[in-house]
Amino acid sequence: FFFARAKSAQVGVRSRHRAGFHAQNMPTTIDSSVMAPGIQGLFVLDEEGKRIFAQYWTGDCKITGTVKKQKEFEKRASKKTTSMANMADADAISFEGYVLVFKRLGDNSILYVLGDPDENELMLVTVLHAMEESMSSLLRGAMDANSLLSGLANICLCADEIVMDGLIMETDSMLIAGRASMAQSIKQIPIQDQTLQQFANVAKEKLANVFR
Repeated sequence: FFFARAKSAQVGVRSRHRAGFHAQNMPTTIDSSVMAPGIQGLFVLDEEGKRIFAQYWTGDCKITGTVKKQKEFEKRASKKTTSMANMADADAISFEGYVLVFKRLGDNSILYVLGDPDENELMLVTVLHAMEESMSSLLRGAMDANSLLSGLANICLCADEIVMDGLIMETDSMLIAGRASMAQSIKQIPIQDQTLQQFANVAKEKLANVFR
């Protein structure tokens, strides 16, 4: 498990209002004496604020939010952030009681990570970069809206590898992409053609994910 949450004061997080982040500014050591960081949701929108992918684990969007309400929330997020998002850096803002971290993936797509209001932005940025890099690896760098829609199954698998029930499980993009690729390959094998050994390998991998 990814047991860590850095305190904002300790890592020098910049303002949530139009704050830029760089990989070299990430902390090398993190206070592990506090609880694991959590993610409320991940979503990718096109340039018009339409949903390409979305998954929510906790919070109002999951507990009380219908798909309609979720999409309305995503539209408002898009309207607030489209002019700010760029491909060079991740940005973070306080939005409707959440911390919202986002980054432009291509000319017409933006990736968002949603966290609690007291969640550390750097942890959310870590998740964002893990998601971005693993998706890019599986989609061979094609991150425009059409390519993302075509590769939606891979995006879902990446999200499942990174977050489980709102907890960050993995942030190594190479591991994430590898596991997602393997899972996709197994799914493509007709059920009657799968051997007991293949089933055993998949079960072993899933157990490793839970207990690592």
